[in-house]
Order: sequence, then C-alpha cells, then structure tokens
Amino acid sequence: MLLQQILVLSTRATATISPPPTVTISSGVINGLSTNLPNNAATVSKFLGIPYATAQRFSRPSDPSPWSSPLNTTNFGPACHQNFGLNELGPRPKLLQTLFNTPPPPESEDCLFINIFVPSPSPTLRAVLVFIHGGGWQLGHGQLDLSPFAAYEDIIAVTFNYRTNVFGFPSSPEIPLSERNLGLHDQRAALAWIQRNIASFGGDPEKVTIWGQSAGSLAVDLHLQAYSHSPPFRAAIMSSGQMSFGPLSSPSPNDASAWSQLSAAVGCPARNLSCMTQVPASNLTHAMRKDRITFSPQQDNITVLPNPIERWKSKNVAQVPILTGTVAEEGRGLINDQINLKTFLSAFFPPAFIPEEVTERIVSTYRSNPKLKTDFDIAAAIYTDYLWTCPQSELASTAASNNIPTWRYTFNASILHLLPEEYSWLGKFHGSEIILLFTSPTAPHTPQSYAVYEYFRGAIARFVKNLASGPGWPAVGSNYAPVDTLVLGDVGEVPAVAVPFNTTVLDERCSLFSGFYSLLKSAPGQGSSSR
Repeated sequence: MLLQQILVLSTRATATISPPPTVTISSGVINGLSTNLPNNAATVSKFLGIPYATAQRFSRPSDPSPWSSPLNTTNFGPACHQNFGLNELGPRPKLLQTLFNTPPPPESEDCLFINIFVPSPSPTLRAVLVFIHGGGWQLGHGQLDLSPFAAYEDIIAVTFNYRTNVFGFPSSPEIPLSERNLGLHDQRAALAWIQRNIASFGGDPEKVTIWGQSAGSLAVDLHLQAYSHSPPFRAAIMSSGQMSFGPLSSPSPNDASAWSQLSAAVGCPARNLSCMTQVPASNLTHAMRKDRITFSPQQDNITVLPNPIERWKSKNVAQVPILTGTVAEEGRGLINDQINLKTFLSAFFPPAFIPEEVTERIVSTYRSNPKLKTDFDIAAAIYTDYLWTCPQSELASTAASNNIPTWRYTFNASILHLLPEEYSWLGKFHGSEIILLFTSPTAPHTPQSYAVYEYFRGAIARFVKNLASGPGWPAVGSNYAPVDTLVLGDVGEVPAVAVPFNTTVLDERCSLFSGFYSLLKSAPGQGSSSR
C-alpha cells in the first residue's frame, strides 16, 4: 500500500457531493461523481472507467457498443495486463511495482478505459490535457487522479489505458505489419474519442494538449510525426523521452524473436497464431515476466514512420508548440542498482560499434566527478546523459530552429521524503517528477517539494491554456539564450524552486556522444525502445 495516498488522490479522500453529474456521450449516458479538494472551493466531477474502445486479442480497437441505460463511471476500469520482467540490466521488478503499481490494480484484456476530470461548469469550453502513461511499452495504466489539474488549474484532464507488451505490440509474422502496433492504435482511438466527446464535458476539441512521460513521451514523438497534418491536438508535452534523436529506435519488422520465445514458453508453435489467441492471459504474462521477454513498436509506416531525424529537420512533423524536459538523474531509476560498469558498457557501448578509446574517454570524464563513487553512480550518470538529456536537447534545438515554439526544463527536486528509507539511493530518478505532480496536496511535502509541485503544475496548465505565452520562462533559442532551460528544484547545491539556467552548462557532456548515435541504433539490441 506504499504509494496509494501519494501517487493518486483517492476518491474516498474527498467529500462526495450529490446528485451525481451526468453526461451524454456518443455511446450513451454516463453518471460520474463530484468531489471537493482541500483548500479549494471548486468542485471536480470525475468520470472514471469510460469505455473508449473495445478490442479482441491481437486486433485493432473498434468503437464500444452503445448502452441503453445510464452507465456508472465512478470507479477506474481494470488496467491492461502488465509485464514487469524487463531485462537484467534494468531496474528490479520490485522497484517498478513499488513505485508505480502500488496497490496493484485488477488487470484484464478488457481494459480500454478513459477517465475525465472536469472543473465546475463554465459558460466557455476549457482547454484539455491528455496524459499518456509510460512503462517502457511493457507496463503502466491510466489509474491516475488528475483532479488537482482540474480543480486548481481550471482545465479538463484526461488519462486512459492502452495495451502494452505482447498484448499491445505482438510481433507475430502471421499478423500483418499494419496490425501490430496495437498500443499506438489504442492511443489514436482515445484521441479520436476525445475529439468526438470532450465537448460534452465542457472541453474544447480544438484546444487539446497531449502529454506523455517515458514511453508515453516516445509515443508523443511518434504522434507528432504520424499526424504531421491536421493533428488531433494543438500542443505536445514530452517528459523524459523521444524516439528520434539518440540511440532508441524500433526493432526490425522482421524480428519475431520475442514472439517465438514467448510462443515456446507457453507451448505454442511460433507460427500458430490461433494457439496464442487461446492461451490464458495470465500464462502469457507469467511467461513474459519469468523469461524477461519484451515487445515494442515496429516500423509500420502508419504509427511509426522511417527517418525520424530527417522528418524533424525538414519540418515534416506536426507544427505545434512543444514543452519538453528530463530529470536530473534519470538513470538511477532505470538501471539495476547492482550493475557492474563493465557489463553496462559492453551492453550499451558495444566494442564492435564504438571504439574502445571513445568509451574510455567517456568513462574518464564521469570518473572525474567526485560525487560518482560507485559503478552504479557512473553508469547511471552516463545513461542519463546519453539516452535522455542529450537526445532531448537535440530535439528541442531542432524544433526551435524550425520555428516551432519550444520550451525546455530539467527536474532537479528530491521526492525521497515521500518514499521509504530503503529507496534513499534513488536520487532525482526517472519518473520522480510524475510522482510529485500526481500527489495529493495533503501529502507530506517539504517546503521545496510543495513549491515545485505547485509551480510545475501551474506551468503545465499555463502552456495548455495559452500557447502564445507558454509555461512562463524563455523559449529555446529566444533572446535569452543560452539561459533558456528552466531548472525545477536545486541549482547545483543551492535549493531553489524554478530558475532559468544556462543550457550549455546542462549539456556540457553531450559532445562525448555526438557522432555515434547512428552506430548505436544499428547495434544488436540497442534499437529496442523498451530498454
């Protein structure tokens, strides 16, 4: 029960108000519930567990069947099946489950549900924020309560589930390539549902901002490319992740190794799709976790397009404002805390692709930092820069140079006071800004964490509501450059809340990795975005 009161606002923690709110959407009438939040007079109406689509196993989503009687939408629907068996270099499964899946929600293949958080009624339509959860394409769910965004920021907030792992990205050679990226098709179905229905909740379909974190942010990058014309959103937020710059890419469409491994593990021939459709979902999930089998999107020329860097450089992406950022110590939550540096380097900088002298120069640079004392410290710092900070910097600079309004931040505030002592080694880790943003106002904040919590939530809302003024600090490449990245939290050793910072200092180690990202993309095992 570790983070039940930290990650989300329980509907039981606020006073329920009657009569319940009622909305008519394309599938029928729904009944929600209304609550008041601490220190705020605004009422929030919640509509939880609304079916936005339905799907059979290994099939694209379709519109849900309509209902004739009012549907009770006062509880989250079940999550899609999750796989916590990531590769041995990644974080321990227990850590992921503790931080992001406590308490574990019910799981089901019938999981395509959407959740809407609505402020008090307004005579005008409100801007809409749509959050796409992360989880490395393997796990995660939309059971997140965004009531504070609705109550305190006066926007409509949306979360939803989408299929992940083999249920979302089956790589069977018997499935047409156009039908494999089901998790991304789920997301597209959710965005289409929002366009059809959000006005019924008081939301403006012309003022939708999509916001993804981790794999959700990778998805936002993919949507920006796939919807290069007439996107179903007017702005995008990318928190810790993108697929274009850096080493991440999609596995080859001809790579069916994960599918073959999973098929064998559950007793099915590799080319017997009908057998895999009959295996109980729990058996598939158990086999993926036990044997560390992962799945991720493949290039299908629909949801995942070729040549992403060229698309960004040639402005062949959605021309919408972007807010993007990373966390100061991303790697500390993404690699195994018992990792050996030699093992890390051979996996992420394979000698067959990266000259040994280049790797030695990288390691020497990080070893010179007296704060990095262990193999894990060094590996995590390298991982943070080469996979997150530097690629995100390239994307921001490329977008800004093409006159796409772009804002950038780095999150450097500690939330360790919200976690048990056993996780004190995590630092400012991947996902920590999301944990903070989705806390209750009554969580045990420090003065700094509460100030960052309120400022960051407000900055996101400012961006969502007013694209011209942005989140509240200088845009990338503006007249204030290079002081055009906002630090949320500590500046060096000095505690702070929100301070514009010199981007060249933040990116000073990025030159170590320039020139060989294309080599890493082609190295065996490097292209998988589920790492």
